[in-house]
Amino acid sequence: MAVWWQTLVAALGGVVGLILFLSPGKAVLRARSERVLGDLNPLPFPAIAANCAGWIAYSYVTSDVLVLWPNAAGFLLGMFYTMSAYGLADTKTRDRQIAIMLLFSAVIIVVGSVGTLGHMSQHGLKTLWGFTSNAILLIFYASPLSTVLEVVRSRSSATLNLPLSVMNVINGTLWLVYGLAISDLFIAVPNGVGAALGIVYCALLCVFPHKAAKRSPPNSDSNTTSSRRELMVDGGATVSGDHELGLAAAAVDADGAGGPAGASRV
Repeated sequence: MAVWWQTLVAALGGVVGLILFLSPGKAVLRARSERVLGDLNPLPFPAIAANCAGWIAYSYVTSDVLVLWPNAAGFLLGMFYTMSAYGLADTKTRDRQIAIMLLFSAVIIVVGSVGTLGHMSQHGLKTLWGFTSNAILLIFYASPLSTVLEVVRSRSSATLNLPLSVMNVINGTLWLVYGLAISDLFIAVPNGVGAALGIVYCALLCVFPHKAAKRSPPNSDSNTTSSRRELMVDGGATVSGDHELGLAAAAVDADGAGGPAGASRV
């Protein structure tokens, strides 16, 4: 296969990979704006950062800039998503994020130490980081599996991310082709598996469509009554309407300023 064709496929894979890493961005920015996670599952985000760190190391060993640049961007995005979600998550989810980050960090440190202190050959380093990156990549692709049982149980795909799943299919397919083109099974095999998993997630999204939570309409009578209530202040003076709401808001600000965000459902 011609070199230019390989480069074209890898370049497309890099662009789609970058789109893959950007796909949770809208949901993360919305969560930051609303100060609540809602249905956003933050557990894949540490896996994004760890996956990219492994492939950055692999690209150094193989001198493959086409693998390096999308993963460098993905690492930074993964860290941004992880830290953003951490500030909005409940204690249990935070503990899981910490455990995932510590685990992946320990793996990369150990593998890097073995490769450096063991004075391994270039081929040995490629094999070492190839298997490491494969393992992390498969964990990244499989990370939404933590919500699959919930999707089947609730018959709602609210916890699955459609853009992320679609990008998994496209990205995995392109890197599968590139890996086969340059005879690099370390790139081809995990990305083929990732494309297959993405198809599974897309199927779940079709079979179990997202069910929006039902909200009861506001009660106009209660709103009217509430707006007309009066507060007695300073021994008889009354404050009503918008002034009452302003005092309540000030009280909340005084008591809750600087406090942590409330527990979020993930």
